[in-house]
Amino acid sequence: MKIPIQAVWLLALFFVQQLPGVAAWGVDLPLVFTVLVGLRTDIPKAAGWGFLAGLLQDLLSSSWIGPNTIAKTLTGITACLLKRHIYHERVLTQTLLVFAAALFHQLLIWILLKWDGSAPPAGDAWGIVWRSLGMTTLAASAVCFFVVRFRKRRFDPATA
Repeated sequence: MKIPIQAVWLLALFFVQQLPGVAAWGVDLPLVFTVLVGLRTDIPKAAGWGFLAGLLQDLLSSSWIGPNTIAKTLTGITACLLKRHIYHERVLTQTLLVFAAALFHQLLIWILLKWDGSAPPAGDAWGIVWRSLGMTTLAASAVCFFVVRFRKRRFDPATA
Protein backbone atom coordinates (compact mmCIF):
# COMPACT_ATOMS: atom_id res chain seq x y z
CA MET A 1 0.00 0.00 0.00
CA LYS A 2 1.43 3.32 -1.07
CA ILE A 3 1.02 6.26 1.30
CA PRO A 4 0.35 9.59 -0.45
CA ILE A 5 3.17 12.09 -0.01
CA GLN A 6 0.64 14.67 1.17
CA ALA A 7 -0.18 12.46 4.18
CA VAL A 8 3.49 12.36 5.15
CA TRP A 9 3.73 16.15 4.81
CA LEU A 10 0.57 16.65 6.84
CA LEU A 11 1.81 14.45 9.68
CA ALA A 12 5.18 16.20 9.64
CA LEU A 13 3.45 19.58 9.81
CA PHE A 14 1.38 18.48 12.78
CA PHE A 15 4.54 17.33 14.52
CA VAL A 16 6.16 20.72 13.93
CA GLN A 17 2.89 22.46 14.86
CA GLN A 18 2.98 20.89 18.33
CA LEU A 19 6.51 22.11 19.16
CA PRO A 20 6.41 24.71 21.94
CA GLY A 21 8.04 27.53 19.94
CA VAL A 22 5.68 27.11 17.00
CA ALA A 23 2.49 26.59 18.99
CA ALA A 24 3.11 29.58 21.27
CA TRP A 25 3.35 32.01 18.35
CA GLY A 26 0.12 30.94 16.68
CA VAL A 27 1.55 29.61 13.42
CA ASP A 28 -1.05 27.51 11.59
CA LEU A 29 1.00 25.20 9.36
CA PRO A 30 -1.96 22.93 8.49
CA LEU A 31 -3.65 26.01 7.02
CA VAL A 32 -0.60 26.68 4.83
CA PHE A 33 -0.73 23.02 3.74
CA THR A 34 -4.44 23.28 2.94
CA VAL A 35 -3.98 26.40 0.81
CA LEU A 36 -1.00 24.98 -1.11
CA VAL A 37 -2.81 21.70 -1.77
CA GLY A 38 -5.88 23.67 -2.87
CA LEU A 39 -3.76 25.59 -5.36
CA ARG A 40 -2.46 22.41 -6.95
CA THR A 41 -5.39 19.98 -6.98
CA ASP A 42 -9.05 19.79 -7.88
CA ILE A 43 -11.96 20.68 -5.59
CA PRO A 44 -12.70 17.21 -4.13
CA LYS A 45 -9.06 16.62 -3.19
CA ALA A 46 -8.68 20.14 -1.76
CA ALA A 47 -11.84 19.68 0.31
CA GLY A 48 -10.71 16.24 1.44
CA TRP A 49 -7.25 17.35 2.54
CA GLY A 50 -8.74 20.44 4.21
CA PHE A 51 -11.26 18.25 6.01
CA LEU A 52 -8.54 15.85 7.18
CA ALA A 53 -6.24 18.67 8.34
CA GLY A 54 -9.09 20.37 10.19
CA LEU A 55 -10.29 17.14 11.77
CA LEU A 56 -6.80 16.31 13.02
CA GLN A 57 -6.41 19.84 14.37
CA ASP A 58 -9.78 19.63 16.14
CA LEU A 59 -8.87 16.24 17.63
CA LEU A 60 -5.59 17.66 18.96
CA SER A 61 -7.20 20.80 20.39
CA SER A 62 -9.27 21.18 23.51
CA SER A 63 -12.39 22.53 21.79
CA TRP A 64 -15.26 20.65 20.20
CA ILE A 65 -14.84 18.94 16.85
CA GLY A 66 -16.01 21.13 14.03
CA PRO A 67 -14.61 24.66 13.81
CA ASN A 68 -11.26 23.81 12.24
CA THR A 69 -12.80 21.03 10.15
CA ILE A 70 -15.39 23.35 8.63
CA ALA A 71 -12.99 26.27 8.22
CA LYS A 72 -10.17 24.28 6.61
CA THR A 73 -12.54 22.46 4.26
CA LEU A 74 -13.98 25.76 3.04
CA THR A 75 -10.48 27.26 2.85
CA GLY A 76 -9.27 24.39 0.64
CA ILE A 77 -12.27 24.80 -1.66
CA THR A 78 -11.74 28.57 -1.83
CA ALA A 79 -8.04 28.19 -2.66
CA CYS A 80 -8.91 25.72 -5.40
CA LEU A 81 -11.47 28.11 -6.88
CA LEU A 82 -9.02 31.02 -6.74
CA LYS A 83 -6.35 29.18 -8.71
CA ARG A 84 -8.51 29.56 -11.81
CA HIS A 85 -8.30 33.35 -11.63
CA ILE A 86 -4.72 34.05 -10.53
CA TYR A 87 -1.20 33.01 -11.42
CA HIS A 88 -0.19 30.99 -8.39
CA GLU A 89 3.44 30.05 -9.10
CA ARG A 90 4.91 33.13 -7.43
CA VAL A 91 6.00 33.45 -3.81
CA LEU A 92 4.24 36.79 -3.29
CA THR A 93 0.96 35.55 -4.77
CA GLN A 94 0.98 32.40 -2.65
CA THR A 95 1.86 34.39 0.48
CA LEU A 96 -1.00 36.82 -0.15
CA LEU A 97 -3.36 33.89 -0.70
CA VAL A 98 -2.27 32.35 2.61
CA PHE A 99 -2.83 35.73 4.32
CA ALA A 100 -6.34 35.98 2.86
CA ALA A 101 -7.07 32.35 3.70
CA ALA A 102 -5.81 32.83 7.26
CA LEU A 103 -8.05 35.87 7.70
CA PHE A 104 -11.02 33.95 6.27
CA HIS A 105 -10.18 30.95 8.47
CA GLN A 106 -9.86 32.99 11.69
CA LEU A 107 -13.05 34.93 11.06
CA LEU A 108 -14.98 31.75 10.26
CA ILE A 109 -13.75 30.07 13.45
CA TRP A 110 -14.67 33.16 15.49
CA ILE A 111 -18.16 33.19 13.96
CA LEU A 112 -18.59 29.47 14.72
CA LEU A 113 -17.41 29.94 18.30
CA LYS A 114 -19.63 33.02 18.70
CA TRP A 115 -22.59 30.96 17.51
CA ASP A 116 -21.66 28.24 20.02
CA GLY A 117 -21.29 30.80 22.80
CA SER A 118 -17.67 29.90 23.61
CA ALA A 119 -15.93 32.75 21.77
CA PRO A 120 -13.55 34.93 23.78
CA PRO A 121 -14.25 38.66 24.14
CA ALA A 122 -13.69 40.66 20.95
CA GLY A 123 -10.56 42.42 22.27
CA ASP A 124 -8.86 39.13 23.13
CA ALA A 125 -10.02 37.51 19.89
CA TRP A 126 -8.57 40.27 17.69
CA GLY A 127 -5.22 40.01 19.45
CA ILE A 128 -5.14 36.28 18.76
CA VAL A 129 -6.25 36.79 15.16
CA TRP A 130 -3.59 39.41 14.35
CA ARG A 131 -0.80 37.37 15.93
CA SER A 132 -1.90 34.26 14.06
CA LEU A 133 -2.25 36.19 10.78
CA GLY A 134 1.21 37.69 11.05
CA MET A 135 3.04 34.54 12.08
CA THR A 136 1.20 32.25 9.65
CA THR A 137 1.90 34.65 6.78
CA LEU A 138 5.56 34.89 7.75
CA ALA A 139 5.89 31.10 7.94
CA ALA A 140 3.98 30.76 4.65
CA SER A 141 6.38 33.09 2.84
CA ALA A 142 9.29 30.81 3.79
CA VAL A 143 7.37 27.66 2.84
CA CYS A 144 6.17 29.18 -0.45
CA PHE A 145 9.72 30.23 -1.34
CA PHE A 146 10.92 26.63 -1.09
CA VAL A 147 7.84 25.21 -2.81
CA VAL A 148 8.16 27.57 -5.79
CA ARG A 149 11.91 26.97 -6.09
CA PHE A 150 11.42 23.19 -5.92
CA ARG A 151 8.64 23.20 -8.52
CA LYS A 152 10.68 25.36 -10.90
CA ARG A 153 13.66 23.04 -10.65
CA ARG A 154 11.55 19.93 -10.92
CA PHE A 155 9.43 20.96 -13.88
CA ASP A 156 11.63 23.47 -15.69
CA PRO A 157 15.35 23.34 -14.82
CA ALA A 158 16.12 26.20 -17.22
CA THR A 159 14.12 28.71 -15.13
CA ALA A 160 15.50 27.70 -11.73
